[in-house]
Amino acid sequence: MTVFADIHIHMLCRTDDGPRTPEQMLAIFERAYAAGTRLFCVTPHFHYGLFGDNTERTRAAYAELCEAAARLHPDALVALGNELRWGPSAVEWLDRGACNTLNGTRYVLVDFHADESAYTIKNALYRLLNAGYHPILAHAERYGELYRCWDVFDELKNKGVLIQIDADSVLGNWTRQAKQMGLQLLKRRLADLVCSDAHDLTERPPELTQAFALILKRFGADYAEQLFYRKAAQIIFNRGAYEQP
Repeated sequence: MTVFADIHIHMLCRTDDGPRTPEQMLAIFERAYAAGTRLFCVTPHFHYGLFGDNTERTRAAYAELCEAAARLHPDALVALGNELRWGPSAVEWLDRGACNTLNGTRYVLVDFHADESAYTIKNALYRLLNAGYHPILAHAERYGELYRCWDVFDELKNKGVLIQIDADSVLGNWTRQAKQMGLQLLKRRLADLVCSDAHDLTERPPELTQAFALILKRFGADYAEQLFYRKAAQIIFNRGAYEQP
């Protein structure tokens, strides 16, 4: 079985728009484990205006998940992060530890409103870089204002921003434009990570197998392994993932 790492997954109950109960949380974990995921970084949304102060709920759910994971599947590693929705106070939230980086590293998963301007996205990512963080642009294929803006992506990559795309987009389960954009990011070797961005078992499931098979066939084993495990492991264990492969 191919082993996967998933560092964009909404699996913690009662923290955001993911699972509502501990039972649902464990069901997502079990489905992902059965499909081959062994390294997780759970990333509940973080933005006070959109999700309130979910810090304590996140800690409680994470502790519950870690206890269950150690009991059920001790070979699985579960780390903690957040998906930061950008806002004027985002750097402050990170600096004081309210918003979690990925496994306590300087890597931060950050997303934006679907219609955010390319100018705002670029400036926000540069602010994170200037503050000493290593931003990972979440589901980069879904921003309408970045559609086919290859010069923007080239610039971001040259500055050190990592690009994450969702497995569902590659499979055509989001929008046609997101699929086209995701495949082009892969073709141009601009994508660094493919993650599930899972929220549940039906509409947005935690499985990576189909997307891996597609990318393996179209883009080769080395790139597929980077996208689905190697880069994520470097990030979580903080082993030089910031440099380009």
